[in-house]
Amino acid sequence: MAKIRCKINGQYYEFNYMVNANDKPATDIVHFVVIGGYEKQDMIKGFGIDLQLPDGAKETTYTAIGNTALALHGKYYIQNMKDGKIVSTTGYNGGTSEGTSFTLTINRLTKWGVKGTFSSKLKLVGGDGYADITEGKFSAPYN
Repeated sequence: MAKIRCKINGQYYEFNYMVNANDKPATDIVHFVVIGGYEKQDMIKGFGIDLQLPDGAKETTYTAIGNTALALHGKYYIQNMKDGKIVSTTGYNGGTSEGTSFTLTINRLTKWGVKGTFSSKLKLVGGDGYADITEGKFSAPYN
């Protein structure tokens, strides 16, 4: 079953609407892992994970702290609405920027998709706030 679950600043969230991973790899080497989903059908809140590896992803743990060379990035975003229209987005990003971190463990990498766990410290885009992500789990089929 496709899912993304985690705690954000101690509050439990599920991003189980439209959960998927990147397109199915054309070769045996998986050069990137992209996972995303929304909290509800309204697609106002979402969570995503991006990992790019020239040598290919493996079933192991990856950690990016601040400005590391590892291309691992997480994002949590909220669409700000007015009169039924998106007027702006509040975003938290982490893994590849100063003061942030992202840890991703790939437990299963199969022809179906990818499963694993994650945690992170994401920073508010354009601000000083942070979102601490704990107890993250995902299971995402390829598109």
